[in-house]
Amino acid sequence: MSQELHRSPAFQFYADDFLAGTLDLSQEEVGAYIRLLCHQWNRGSIPVETEKQQRLAGGSVSVDVLAKFRLVDGCGLVNDRLEKERAKQAEFRQKQREKGLLSAQARKNQPQFNHGSTAVGTAVQPSGQPDTQPDTQPEGNSPVFSLQSPVSSSQSTNKNKAHEHSNQSASQWHVAFGLDLPESLRTQQCLEAVHDWLAYKTEKRQGYKKSGLKAALEKWSNEFTSAAFPSAVQNSMANNYQGLFGPSQPKNKPTATTAHDEWMAAQLRAAYAEPVVIKRPWEVD
Repeated sequence: MSQELHRSPAFQFYADDFLAGTLDLSQEEVGAYIRLLCHQWNRGSIPVETEKQQRLAGGSVSVDVLAKFRLVDGCGLVNDRLEKERAKQAEFRQKQREKGLLSAQARKNQPQFNHGSTAVGTAVQPSGQPDTQPDTQPEGNSPVFSLQSPVSSSQSTNKNKAHEHSNQSASQWHVAFGLDLPESLRTQQCLEAVHDWLAYKTEKRQGYKKSGLKAALEKWSNEFTSAAFPSAVQNSMANNYQGLFGPSQPKNKPTATTAHDEWMAAQLRAAYAEPVVIKRPWEVD
């Protein structure tokens, strides 16, 4: 029992149950009760002598506190609920130990494969027989052979097939996520511009996912030509834009090209060119 106690330094404390069971106890009695429970958990029981109980509790122990313990012959006083928690812990640990043993046994019974290794064996020539094998390893049936794990061999074959499939399915205009560059933007300059833009967005932690990149490629193909797209990428990166915008074009100022505009201009020039004569009232004819 001492070994079992040594392996269990703590026990489950159910707050609601404890509060309900100590409603009729005073603050001093609750403190004594807690200390006696802790002593029982560490030692297995509490002594029946009143003097020892008071030393463990740090004060007097009332009848109401002692009523929560039961006398066990040859053991002392114990709290039944605490011993139930001890039994639950022991049962749980035993189940976990059995599971661990079963798991270890299952791993031990699994077949062992020598992944990725190659063993080389050499046939032994019978005595009196000439050594007809060449110095170098032949390619056909030979006493010198490779013993490679079937699992490792199949994994290598699958990897080679996947690599060949990816090489066959990869397009010249592949961008990312299995998406290709739209046909209207299929130039080498546009492809490099797209890769530059994706790297720029990744640095800003605004990388695309597959659905977003698909929508963006379609939008770019509708807004830009293959000639304008690379400059739009460079302009947007240079100005730290979040989206793609082409370089702004200078706007031409409107000019007076209509006959009415020319007539108004002539009237204004004549008005400002003619001197203004101010006459007094008595100078009027």
